[in-house]
Amino acid sequence: MKKRGSRALIYVLAIAALIILTLALMPLKLAVGLAGLEDSRFSARDITGTIWNGRIEQARMGPFALGDLNASVRFFPLLTGRVTMDLDRPASAEDSGLTAAISKQGSDMLVENATTMLSVGQALAPMPVTNISLDDFSTRFSAGRCQSASGRVRLSLDANIPGLDLKQGLLGNAICDDGVLVLPLTSGSGMEELTLKIEGNGFYTARLFLNGNERAWTLLLPTLGFQQLPGGYAITVAGQLGQKG
Repeated sequence: MKKRGSRALIYVLAIAALIILTLALMPLKLAVGLAGLEDSRFSARDITGTIWNGRIEQARMGPFALGDLNASVRFFPLLTGRVTMDLDRPASAEDSGLTAAISKQGSDMLVENATTMLSVGQALAPMPVTNISLDDFSTRFSAGRCQSASGRVRLSLDANIPGLDLKQGLLGNAICDDGVLVLPLTSGSGMEELTLKIEGNGFYTARLFLNGNERAWTLLLPTLGFQQLPGGYAITVAGQLGQKG
């Protein structure tokens, strides 16, 4: 009986050692594929290294470029079948850097404590948005519906519109509303409001409203895509994340 017990213990230890060795040498690219992150609008030009010390080159989340990232997978979530990656891009004189964690398990997609500045590019064109800054931003989607959201968001506008001071951008806190991620942003004066809504399938709408009726706006704003409404001017855009570069 003792020999059988000893053999069983040896087998268990051997299997445990094999599992540990497999995890230790697992390529980061394989972990990303197993987690299904590449099916969640997360992509990269190349993924190298192991899950403990990897590198993701030219990473993107939908239309947003994340740059070259250092990446490592957390050990304990792996035991429950969840792949959680810590991402990091060191700050420099020209770059504010990036820190975040993303994870995927089944239909759950989670972004945690993201702090960075993202170039919007043409994603919200013709709305004059240049970049969006995230401060400790987190959100969780399950089965395509927003379950939780938090963190500070700042959106910068590049528009020389008389009577408006948009240098400080529009600020607000991320929330979930009826399964949709909502960013309700306002300027310091409260006269400019932008509401960005993102659904789990990547469809988004954004509406920018400018309170006021400056005489100069009558000719200028329609050329920028704004429509005159009671109390001011508004522009609305809609699209699918990942389809605009």
